[in-house]
Amino acid sequence: KERPEWYNTLTTNCTTNVVKHVRAFGVDLRYSWKVLLSGYIARYVYDLGGLDTRLSFEELKKRGYVNPRAQAIGDDPDFSRKIREGLPIPQ
Repeated sequence: KERPEWYNTLTTNCTTNVVKHVRAFGVDLRYSWKVLLSGYIARYVYDLGGLDTRLSFEELKKRGYVNPRAQAIGDDPDFSRKIREGLPIPQ
């Protein structure tokens, strides 16, 4: 970017940025209270089809929990690919 992007609690934070990224994939993700209360964003995106829906939300969330895997992989240069092994590839 030519100009820095500053963090703003309401307009430019970790969940409002999710909206921008999901929209880039063609999902019509609208702003909602679920975006501002970040604990709801994953389910909101799933319900709108922005995440793989071949699995239940609960199963997808369970498979997406990478903490033990990430700790075992450590500083491996291939970290990003390895933490995704076994996860469904979005359609």
